[in-house]
Parts: sequence; C-alpha cells; structure tokens
Amino acid sequence: MNQQATIAPDRSWLVHALGPVGDAMTRTVITVPPDMEASEALAYLYRSGVGGAPVVEHGRVVGVVTISDLAAPRPFARESGLFLRPHDGGSEWQVRDLMTESAVTASPDEPLTEAVIRMARAHVDRLPVVDRDGRPIGIVARDDVVRVLARAAAREERGTRSLWPVLVPD
Repeated sequence: MNQQATIAPDRSWLVHALGPVGDAMTRTVITVPPDMEASEALAYLYRSGVGGAPVVEHGRVVGVVTISDLAAPRPFARESGLFLRPHDGGSEWQVRDLMTESAVTASPDEPLTEAVIRMARAHVDRLPVVDRDGRPIGIVARDDVVRVLARAAAREERGTRSLWPVLVPD
C-alpha cells in the first residue's frame, strides 16, 4: 500500500477556497528587457516598488530578475581577461547576465495551491503568470498569496465558507 497516499490530505477544499491564480495575481506587470543595464534595472525596480520582475524579450518571458540578483556584489565586467565576461557596447552588466533564465511560471486558470507548491519547490517569491503563448499577463507574489489566505480565513471565521473565493476590497 502506498503510505503517502494514505497520509496525503485532501486539498480539494483548499483548492476551492483559494481559487485560481488569475483571481490572486496582480495584473499590472513590471517587466525588464534582457539588454537593460543592471544598474538601470535596479533603480527601475526600486522606483516601481517591486522585489523582482519577469525579463521579457519579443513579448515573451525569458527569465526573472530580482533586486537581490541586481544588487549582489560582482566584479566589473571587462572586455578581455581570464574569467571575465565581455559585453557588447560597454562594460556594464546587463539583466541577461544576472537573471534566472528558466523562469518558473503559472497559468491564470490553474489552482493557486498548485502555483504555491511550485513556488515553494523552486524557492522563489513570485511567479510570472503567462498566457498560452508565454506572454506575461500578471504576476503572483508571496504577498498576493497571503492576502488570499487572509480573506479565506476571514470568510471561515464569519461562517460564510463558500466553495468559491470572494475578493473583498482591502
């Protein structure tokens, strides 16, 4: 007998309580191009008030970069020399040099619970939400998940547990 199957909890109530990714995601997506200078991207993310952003090239998500990636100490790029990375058009690091290339993404129709599990397994705080063609349509971050959980818990406390989540204004 499969022991994991006997102890795995039934998540269907949670799937229904939290709803799909599309209901939790932030629809305004801050993106950066891969050829943007790292210092410019860092300032842009700070000004935008976000901790990271999808890297988009030709309209599709090709990676993710965070403030931590951009602000981490690193050697100056050089055009020659051992272990140094050349850059076309200058010596500034670009987003493409520092981004995570294989972005973990989510679909707006998938259950939020599945996206949260993927976030935890990948050790990331945000997932770009993409359409079928890989174009960004939103982002679901840890804060979005906490907000949805708080709303579901509040509904449970009020005794108004429903199968479908209701988004209540903050």
